[in-house]
Amino acid sequence: MNRREFLQRSTVLASAAYLGTPSLANEFTADLEKPNLVIGIVSDIHLRGADTAGTFIHALERFRGFEVDGVIIAGDMADQGLLPQLQTVADAWFKVFPKNKGINGKRTEPLFVYGNHDVEAHTWGGTIKSVGKETAEAQGIGPQRAKAWKQCFKEPYQPIWMKTIKGYHFIGAHWQNQNNVPGLEEFLEKHNAELTGEKPFFYIQHAHPKDTCNCAWAWGRDDGTVTKLLSNYPNAIAFSGHSHSPLDDDRDLWQGSFTSIGTSSLKYLYPMPARENTYQDDWGVKPPSQMPKIDPQDGRQGLLMRVYDNLITFARYEFVYDEIVGAAWRLPWPISTTEPLSFENRAKKAPIPQFPADSRATITTGKGKDRYGIEQEQVTVHFPTVLKKNAGVRAFDYEVQAEYDWLDVRNIACTKRVFSPKCYLGENKEEGEVICVFGERELPKDFAYRFAIRPCNCFGGKGKPIYTDWINKK
Repeated sequence: MNRREFLQRSTVLASAAYLGTPSLANEFTADLEKPNLVIGIVSDIHLRGADTAGTFIHALERFRGFEVDGVIIAGDMADQGLLPQLQTVADAWFKVFPKNKGINGKRTEPLFVYGNHDVEAHTWGGTIKSVGKETAEAQGIGPQRAKAWKQCFKEPYQPIWMKTIKGYHFIGAHWQNQNNVPGLEEFLEKHNAELTGEKPFFYIQHAHPKDTCNCAWAWGRDDGTVTKLLSNYPNAIAFSGHSHSPLDDDRDLWQGSFTSIGTSSLKYLYPMPARENTYQDDWGVKPPSQMPKIDPQDGRQGLLMRVYDNLITFARYEFVYDEIVGAAWRLPWPISTTEPLSFENRAKKAPIPQFPADSRATITTGKGKDRYGIEQEQVTVHFPTVLKKNAGVRAFDYEVQAEYDWLDVRNIACTKRVFSPKCYLGENKEEGEVICVFGERELPKDFAYRFAIRPCNCFGGKGKPIYTDWINKK
């Protein structure tokens, strides 16, 4: 798609959004009264030159079509931390929202914060190798973050800022380090009277507050200081990025003493590690894997928040094919003190995916290479995807186990988890089949074996298995 076609598509889609595109109407325009507040939310846009801004511009046009009151960017705007890249972000913003105004001159507030890429990446080896040390030092945002902010976004820079839109408060904390936000405790104390109460306020930082959204093992967490501070405010809703976690994972939303939401990425995604076909963040080691990692470069996601008196909704959306990633999150407000939307409480009610009744699993064998290029004999298990349109509930991932019998005992030789190839996109982009590859050395040598495959939800619930035929190695 060339630039002209892209801009034509963006214009058409923005108009359609404004009118209420039928396929999106139920998610984006909830069957409710007019919301008090509408906010577009993205993160980790990682722009370099103007040629990288297409998806960002398209997302902004979509938000403009819905007449948003503001747009959140939860950090990592300039990919290499260079001033011209931040200017690319600003140019795209003011192209869609000139003078911070949208349709019919509606004020649209920029709610942006720096991330680690914005203020640190100019010192990294990759950036220096790419642009040269002299350019990196001269154009680095980090040493001139206040000047750069004022130059690009036409507003003063504050390490922690607060803006108010239609009576709702937004607090943004720019990246200062991975661990915490110096000065946040004093800032919250200063504004405590404004923030206390049942009305929600919204907090934005780049790193995930520790042990909230995306679970205790999420990559990109801070040290827990912010979690402790926000726990004093049950009406706080925190937004953070950094992990690039896809929005099909319902664990992007956590609720406990406050609410925390992972905002994914508008550039590329990292589906949850520990699967046979995902990126592994155990730097310095090579986890065994028979499969290459899926390549979610076309996964570019964001949220649309609508705030009502007694409800807050979040539509989960991807901006490449313009499809819904999953059903909208719905947060009753104020949050329940007896049954918040914690992982534990949601796991009890989350539907369990099941294979359709006629589903079959098969295997193929032959030589192949593992992720590291080592050739060997492999066994590949093939099975259908479990989708809402064919089974009522879409699977998050799949458990595949090689099992064998020894007398009256059934044993598990190997267990793997695997994602479908397009798990991070809307259902319409699923490719119809999932595979999971085993090295022959991982399987029983002296016993017949078969594979059991179970569809799973993100909270650990597992559906009933389907099986391959038994394989008699003798």
